Amino acid sequence: MLLIGSRAIVHYFPDFRPPLDWDLFGSSEEIRALSKRLPPLENTVVRPHKACFLYDGAIVEVVNTDVATEWAKIVHAFRNEASIEDPVLGTLIVAPAAFLMITKQVGLIYDIWHWHKNLEDLYFLRDRISSVPDVVTQVMPHSLEDSRKLFAASTAHVLRSPPPCHASEAEQSPNPRTALHAELHQILAEGDTALVNEKGAWQDYPDAQPEARRAKMVRLFAEEAMVIGAEQLLTRGLSHASDDEQTVTRWAMRMLITGSLPEGWRYFGVNYYREIMAAIPRGWTSRLSTLDTPIVRHERQCHEDSADGICQRQSGGTSACERIGRPTRP
Repeated sequence: MLLIGSRAIVHYFPDFRPPLDWDLFGSSEEIRALSKRLPPLENTVVRPHKACFLYDGAIVEVVNTDVATEWAKIVHAFRNEASIEDPVLGTLIVAPAAFLMITKQVGLIYDIWHWHKNLEDLYFLRDRISSVPDVVTQVMPHSLEDSRKLFAASTAHVLRSPPPCHASEAEQSPNPRTALHAELHQILAEGDTALVNEKGAWQDYPDAQPEARRAKMVRLFAEEAMVIGAEQLLTRGLSHASDDEQTVTRWAMRMLITGSLPEGWRYFGVNYYREIMAAIPRGWTSRLSTLDTPIVRHERQCHEDSADGICQRQSGGTSACERIGRPTRP
């Protein structure tokens, strides 16, 4: 069986965080053999592609490579890699360190659980791995395809952007957020003109030289993250913008990377996350005080009215313009 996950990472880097579970890949025959030595994990959903057991208080997840055929190719490619012996689990091939880095990378363009923890894991590995061997490069397409299949259903139902705070505003205007979105780009632009308006924006700046092209893409991504974050803040109340700037910035980056951008741009956001975050100036939320749009005026008026006890739901008790909660899983 093939071992990946935190236990495999610790094999190469003992200073990595302590592992909790076992992440394995094996055939139907290997899973049947394991079921004779370990008790099944109770109260779990039965899935044809995965079996779960309990071993010394730790969960053992085994993906069935007879069902997950992309992983069968990966396991075969690593058949000659280093292995460890466990008295119960048997011989476990340890996936190459560079491949463990790839497994962290390919999941981050989807809205996986513990997203930021996995991002930290990726950069932990990137800081320690300087090259990718050929055997890993050759299986990368299988890993990418497996992720596309695994997250196909959830990706199709991703909420592409948060809904408007006030439904009545959306009903009165065909696209009330479009003009605001464009204005936010201009307010939050680092130069005289928003990067989104430049030729080749969101088309990878094909006419730019490689170094200038990458720098522009980083700045464009940073600009878009601020705009998405600003839209979120406007639904929650500008008076709290400075307190929530870092939280909303991280949330906006996650929304862009796991949202509706083309796959290449989402991977760009993962691979240049540090550079993009560094390109977002501290205090950017202070620029929102210059806004003067119907949505913002309505939001401000609601907060003023709420303070006087005027803006109330017909049912009573709670302001119709109450702030929504913090962005989920920032």
